[in-house]
Amino acid sequence: MAQLAGKKKSRIVVALDPAANKRNLKQFAIRTIDAVAGEACAVKFNFHLLLPLSSREIAEVTKRAHSRRLLCIADIKLNDIGDTNEVALEHLAKMGFDAAIANPFMGANTLASLAKKAHALGMGLIALVYMSHPDAADGYGLQAHGGMMMYRIFLDRAIKAYVDGIVVGATQADILNEISEKKKELKISLPVYSPGVGAQGGDARQAVKSGSDYLIIGRSIFQAKDQAAAARRFRLLAASPSP
Repeated sequence: MAQLAGKKKSRIVVALDPAANKRNLKQFAIRTIDAVAGEACAVKFNFHLLLPLSSREIAEVTKRAHSRRLLCIADIKLNDIGDTNEVALEHLAKMGFDAAIANPFMGANTLASLAKKAHALGMGLIALVYMSHPDAADGYGLQAHGGMMMYRIFLDRAIKAYVDGIVVGATQADILNEISEKKKELKISLPVYSPGVGAQGGDARQAVKSGSDYLIIGRSIFQAKDQAAAARRFRLLAASPSP
């Protein structure tokens, strides 16, 4: 991701998450990909596309994205037993995905095994550490047995599993700052992907300033009248985090 993002000078991942009543989903995805290709480095697919489209249709969309120099992330938040996770990952690889998002709640050893499986398939694995929505604290902000916060446990699991990145909401500036300091302390490179910019209230500049490496943005881009212009605006904001 870093190499492609550097070449395209973009930190923007466009989330292809249309409303449930959206028609012609494949065409929507392809049109959006074509519009934002010059301004983004990747696109993210959630269940909005993964459930209604066939595997063949999804493969067609990922192929289009690759032809436009965009990487493809499957946002399914994998969280099951090892065998089930691996079967899911194999199907995602066949559909052309470059990376998948997983939930560390599955357990430290299971997450580590999944990361190895992803790498064997030529994919990356991104671990979910703290979500962006208002209720995120009800889970990721809980204190576990022994007083340790859940997101800190998830971060520790992600680091030890050698995942390829973590997800932390752009709305969680304090958590982003904390993780940024932790990375410096441990002298590690762990890319941070941050959803929640725009529609959920996250600020692009603040998120990057606090430690986000990539901004995951959906509605503020694909609902815009000019998707390319919207993506460009966020790309430029992310490139200059200091007001």
